[in-house]
Amino acid sequence: MSSPLSTEDGDIFERLQQRADPKVLEEQQQAVNERIHAIYRKAQNRLGELIDQNSTLPCAISSVQILNAHHTRRGFLERIFNPLLSSNQKRPYTLSEALREVSARADKLSRFDIFQQPVSVYLDKSPEGDPQTGLPTLDVYVSVKEKSRVLLKTGTDLGNTEGSAYGNLLWRNVFGGAENLNLNASLGTRTRSAYQATFETPILSDPDFRLEIGGIASSTQKAWASHEEALKGGWSKIRWMSQSGHRHEVGYNGFWRQMTGLAENASPTVRADAGDSVKSSIFHSWSKDRRDNGLLPSRGYYAKAFNELAGWGPLKGDVSFWKSEIEAQNAIPIPVPGIEGNSGISFTTGFRAGLLYPLGMDADHRPQLSRTNDRFLVGGPTDVRGFRLCGLGPHDGADAVGGDVYAAGSANLLLPLPRVGAEKPLRLQAFVNGGRLLPLRTAQKSTPTTGSEVKDAMVSTISELGNGMPSIAAGVGLVYAHPAARFELNFSLPLVLRKGEEGRKGLQLGIDNLCLHHSAPMAQYYPQQQPYGSQPSAQNLQFYPSSYGSVSGHTTPSQASYGGFSAGPNPAAQAYPIGGVGGGYGGFGSPATGVSGRMGEQGGLRTGWLAAFGTEGYEGEPPLLEELGVNFEHIRTKTLTVLNPFARIDQHLMDDSDLYGALLYIVLYGTFLLLSGKVFYGYIYGVAVFGTVALHLILSLMSPALDTSPTPNAADPANYDPHHKPSYSEASAAGHFSATLTFPRSASVLGYCFLPLVLTNLVGIMIPMDTMFGYLLTTAAVGWCTYSSSGMFCAVARMRGMRGLVAYPLALFYVVFGIMGIFSSRGSGTLAAKTGAT
Repeated sequence: MSSPLSTEDGDIFERLQQRADPKVLEEQQQAVNERIHAIYRKAQNRLGELIDQNSTLPCAISSVQILNAHHTRRGFLERIFNPLLSSNQKRPYTLSEALREVSARADKLSRFDIFQQPVSVYLDKSPEGDPQTGLPTLDVYVSVKEKSRVLLKTGTDLGNTEGSAYGNLLWRNVFGGAENLNLNASLGTRTRSAYQATFETPILSDPDFRLEIGGIASSTQKAWASHEEALKGGWSKIRWMSQSGHRHEVGYNGFWRQMTGLAENASPTVRADAGDSVKSSIFHSWSKDRRDNGLLPSRGYYAKAFNELAGWGPLKGDVSFWKSEIEAQNAIPIPVPGIEGNSGISFTTGFRAGLLYPLGMDADHRPQLSRTNDRFLVGGPTDVRGFRLCGLGPHDGADAVGGDVYAAGSANLLLPLPRVGAEKPLRLQAFVNGGRLLPLRTAQKSTPTTGSEVKDAMVSTISELGNGMPSIAAGVGLVYAHPAARFELNFSLPLVLRKGEEGRKGLQLGIDNLCLHHSAPMAQYYPQQQPYGSQPSAQNLQFYPSSYGSVSGHTTPSQASYGGFSAGPNPAAQAYPIGGVGGGYGGFGSPATGVSGRMGEQGGLRTGWLAAFGTEGYEGEPPLLEELGVNFEHIRTKTLTVLNPFARIDQHLMDDSDLYGALLYIVLYGTFLLLSGKVFYGYIYGVAVFGTVALHLILSLMSPALDTSPTPNAADPANYDPHHKPSYSEASAAGHFSATLTFPRSASVLGYCFLPLVLTNLVGIMIPMDTMFGYLLTTAAVGWCTYSSSGMFCAVARMRGMRGLVAYPLALFYVVFGIMGIFSSRGSGTLAAKTGAT
């Protein structure tokens, strides 16, 4: 017979059933953590004391074992760790020396980037001493965990005033010796397409001594010079870093370039340089970086020098020049009385200069004058602020044609935001920057034709840099240093502007993508990026790289008139008559017409505070969105075409293959899925990028070659009929890659036709889609997307009578996204019920 519970026992159960006070639990947990940390510190102090007491103890290292390195070659690891063994040393280690050497070898192993951090090292005393010396011996165990050998990434980038989608495949440790194979593909609004393959391997198992071989094929729209440049070629280079931190690169470039796709209003200078060219060059770059932060430095300095020799002697090719650039930056912290440590206030200055010296193909030929795609270009929201993209220097009409000598500098004051603190990577900035970009001219403002004239002209042009004020702009703004990119929003005001140059008054948004600087082989050929062979630039230099492609072309007869001073009967000779007609080479020719001077003068801006903060700009200056390539009228037209799929489609609808609207709808699609409870961004980007590549390849093979003969049905967009049956002669041209269907156009069509699925997912936020109604709605949306996209593809690629065949792969593409929408539902419908029943 059990006895009844006493009152005291009942109180115990009541206390046990009561919920503990969160504050009490937090205090208890904090006390436990403090005790654990105290024990840890005590053990660390004891270990440090033991090492200090025995630091001079002689010892030997008898063996080194690497654990879990399953895909790494034994010979590669032995070259790193064999020098540790005492049998390979002339004298015994002391304990402190042994620890220091083991740590250095482990750090060297981690810098190959094939193992996860940290690389753990364990020391164990061997039970038997060294049989020869009798010293105590140590066994070294290095425990590693290999990183994933294959890494696949897809995503979108917004930077350098363009948007793009990319896919990247990285294969680490290809042959077990820290070799890397990197494949990259991207489609963008300005860089139409770019494909790059790079193979990199360390030499002699040294992470600071590497060999790189790569190739690239790209097509870039260069609107500032009214043309498109297609580039194919490759490079090889060796790079190393000295013990004092000096970085060097030596390599060879070989590229075939095409200046094509000229706009109707392309200038005579651009037309003269159009066509094919081959560049063969060697280069060397040196840099030293002692800044505390490359994106937002507060102390330290950065210096870089880059030299390239093209087409001279055995290098061949059809261009010949020597190009040299220097760059320097210095950051100084500014202490504030009453604030200990870093105040977050810093003053940064920077300077950058370069020259392009024409050479002959050999000792007997006269120097070849530079081409448009060789010269320096300066200006832009992440270059010299306050000026349009490539807005400084010589212009032929509306085209920026670049210069041969330039210098630019800046001063920048960075301040932490109130209530944000110096620890956050967000700063207020006030800046003043300026620069000058000049063509090569003799003292008489004529074009040099001999080696001696080129030498004199270079001296004269460099001297001209210091004559008169450079183009200057000042402003204030916000800077945010994200780990992957530097974002700037500035209000800029040009103070000194030369005639023909293009300033930008008002707000400027600048996005400098750090990834592009580290992938220099691809980045060098696009605006606002590094020339190939150079180190990543000083990204907080307050002006940014001004060489937009170290590629060049052959010299044509019309090129001899560069600058318009040729005496020959050449169309380009009328481009720059003396006196600067048509904008001229701002600052050259007649002084009265060559310079518009400063604010308040003709060609400049009105003065005064009201004018400074007003919305007035330069005559003919386009709006900011147009400068970024965002055209809402085009987006509206294409959106209405998708929403009304039964209307006749204009075959020129996608002549402007913008991707902003397409990217907007894809982002909205993922956002609506997120609001439905699922994060599918990675799947969306992956399927979209690789689906676009596959569909473009398929549809390009299906589309006919561009027929230049007149076709009554195709001449008038209003008469376009996608169901028109092709004749035998039309069908016989099929099988070629389409001359009208480009990657950006394919991506634009697929993105805009996402709109029905976007609207379906918007409904899915409020109504479950895993029901019969959801199935029917999604099926209708997929059919809508397929019908609209097939019509657009048939119109753009001029595929007649093939709409059903085109629709089949498109339907498979959109079905994948329809399934995502169904399975992203909140789970209250048929699928959830079936799952619950099981």
